[in-house]
Amino acid sequence: MNIELKAETKEKMQEIAKDCNLPIERACEIILSQFASIVGGRVYTGRWREGNGIYFIVQWPFLTGMAKVTGEELAKMIEVKQR
Repeated sequence: MNIELKAETKEKMQEIAKDCNLPIERACEIILSQFASIVGGRVYTGRWREGNGIYFIVQWPFLTGMAKVTGEELAKMIEVKQR
């Protein structure tokens, strides 16, 4: 899967990834996996009354999630990051 992010969003995700010492791809994977796996996360959509578009309301899960990364996974991430 490939996703395109606005420059500001990518910059923020890079900051998060750097703080976690992860490649940006892995940080995005963890964040999206947690959103999808924790009860309470939902996306609502609808039509704008003022225009010809769709709006999205993202409701993040209410509970804190925890993702565990094994030593083997960490080694692979470090290898990818050093390339």
